[in-house]
Amino acid sequence: MLCLDEIAQHKGHGHYRLVISAPELGIILDVLKERTKAALEDWFDQRGRDWCAQVEVCCADMWDAYHEAAEAKLPKVRHVVDRFHVMKNLNDALSKARRSIQNQADEATQAALKGCRWWLVKNRENLDEEDQASLELALAASPELKACYQLKEDFRNWFNQETDRQCAEQDLLAWIERVEASGFRALKAFVKTLRNWQEAILNYFDGRHSNGFAEGVNLKIKMIHRRAFGYRNFEQFRLHILVAFDPLSR
Repeated sequence: MLCLDEIAQHKGHGHYRLVISAPELGIILDVLKERTKAALEDWFDQRGRDWCAQVEVCCADMWDAYHEAAEAKLPKVRHVVDRFHVMKNLNDALSKARRSIQNQADEATQAALKGCRWWLVKNRENLDEEDQASLELALAASPELKACYQLKEDFRNWFNQETDRQCAEQDLLAWIERVEASGFRALKAFVKTLRNWQEAILNYFDGRHSNGFAEGVNLKIKMIHRRAFGYRNFEQFRLHILVAFDPLSR
């Protein structure tokens, strides 16, 4: 299995580096300067056909270049869209819905919804009692927002359920029907994303692969970057990452 994820070497657009990791081995395979399709295809070519033929799962976010390169070079690959990126996309849609509802609400409802953003997007079980009480007050102030929030929670529960791919697909289609009947424009935009990536999202249920290891890798890379007060040179940045994750150096 391969995990593909990016990390910013410098703040600002255009400085993303591609981190390629193998969670089953617990290692980083490489760090590429660019996260383009061409750069990743070239990296696969350097590995050789036999190596590429052994890769059965490639997990990534919804960056087209990753999936297109894997499709072109990994003959046996099954694409999986990382569940945490899907949930981030949904939380962004919920935040858009919340802003729209808040902007159109009366003054009393706006006051009740003030500051509720993080309560809505955090996992409910991670809220303390005070935050849960505040969330309930916000949802009580807006039935529309409560319905959006419940759809988000139902989708999260869908990801967490123990089921097979066929049943997961049936439940997903039922959830999509509920959203389309709701009239919530922000969530409908998310449904469009779901439909575009439906097969790769459903592939999660064939083994429950995710980028969890890659996310942990990114946290460690950020610590390395912080301790060094940043790296101006990409090759030095890459080398320090590879050494940090080399099993022989542990």
